[in-house]
Amino acid sequence: MMEIEWAVERLIRRFAMLNDAHDADGLAAMFTPDGSFARPSEPDAPVVGRENIRAFFRDRPKRTTRHVMANTLVDPISETEVRAHSYVVLYMADKTLVGDFHDRLELHDGAWLFAERRGTLAF
Repeated sequence: MMEIEWAVERLIRRFAMLNDAHDADGLAAMFTPDGSFARPSEPDAPVVGRENIRAFFRDRPKRTTRHVMANTLVDPISETEVRAHSYVVLYMADKTLVGDFHDRLELHDGAWLFAERRGTLAF
């Protein structure tokens, strides 16, 4: 179980760093082919499919950000599926946002990938 928790927490932190680095290819590779991503500011407007996720991150305006992930809890559902919940703090030049990510991850060819990553804003 500890190995799964470590791998999932590492994936979540890597997502934050690749997001700040504007690495659309790296971000898209973290999702299952039919995975979905919803930003905390638009939780009811998910982007579905790895290629659509790649385009979403590639085409959005570039800005300097720092995503800080904290308080991650990983709950196994089966040997090949887990759920995770994390707090996120997003620092930008003009504002700071605080929210949550609710994730469902699946094991594919020995690697954990996001099947669903849904953000929400707390304030």
